[in-house]
Amino acid sequence: MTDKPNIFSFATSELSQDAFIAWLLCWADKKYADVDPQLHQCGRKLVQAFFEKHQKPVPDYSSAVVTRQVSNIDVLCELDEQYAILVEDKTHTGAHSNQLERYLDAVIKRGYGREKILPIYFKTGDQSCYEAIHSKGYQPFLRQDFLQVLRAGKGVSSDVFQSYFSHLQHLEDQVESYRTKPISEWGWHSWIGFYKALKQHLGEGNWGYVPNQSGGFLGYWLGFHGVCHVQLANNQELRFRISVKDASQRSALRQQRFKQIAQNSESFGFKTKKPPKFGSGESMVVALLDAPDFRQQDENGYIDMDATANLILQAKALLQRLEADAVLAKSA
Repeated sequence: MTDKPNIFSFATSELSQDAFIAWLLCWADKKYADVDPQLHQCGRKLVQAFFEKHQKPVPDYSSAVVTRQVSNIDVLCELDEQYAILVEDKTHTGAHSNQLERYLDAVIKRGYGREKILPIYFKTGDQSCYEAIHSKGYQPFLRQDFLQVLRAGKGVSSDVFQSYFSHLQHLEDQVESYRTKPISEWGWHSWIGFYKALKQHLGEGNWGYVPNQSGGFLGYWLGFHGVCHVQLANNQELRFRISVKDASQRSALRQQRFKQIAQNSESFGFKTKKPPKFGSGESMVVALLDAPDFRQQDENGYIDMDATANLILQAKALLQRLEADAVLAKSA
């Protein structure tokens, strides 16, 4: 059976998603309970999920008044004029320009006490870290959270609902494809899913898009020890980088670190090689894993997460050793 064209494959902006969130929240109003019971229940399920994120009991509310772009707030849902759900909606961008603080202040100025406001950072794309979001009093509401709500309304007949559900599930499937595709078939979203899983596996590190003159790449970095750290890239490279602020010391330290990494890497279970060209900036690649791909695969060509994580941790351990040796040398 051929899939039908999906409007949300074209309406990909945050404004389109704002509209869908606002539309679904409107259905939580009790006046729509008999108009479409399933959509009504799904709208209330979304409200419930927001309260659960803030670990607050759901009030017995009747009205859900939803507005958009009030004081530039993406979606504001007011329940019986007693509670305000503040939704900052993001797809693939992040928070900026103190907007989270400004939106919260704007809702407080509308007469709501802080305990009656539920700030939600609604993110259907992916990002590496949410610590800054939590620090502003917002609770991240992620793609998986929204899909759980939408699955509760799987029987809804609305084409708008089903089209959005299908669109979001397709994105989730793309990100999770690192599990189901051989590594040779990975695309951009597969790498995102892999990096997310790797961060959980390692318990450290961050990932994101790194712009450069060559068009940029999706990277992962960890193991900052002294001037060194490990960087992964979606061109399959594992890189050893150094950061040196003093330009007069860069050349000597670059050569020193390359020799140290090359001389010690085999004792950590891998080989390294020179990069095609040494850089001269503040941050430089001084060595590369001598392998066509840092990702370790099983006999069927799928990712072996344990073996991959072990290799990365060994690379990190090498840098720890070099930094410890440098500290000892200075104190001698």
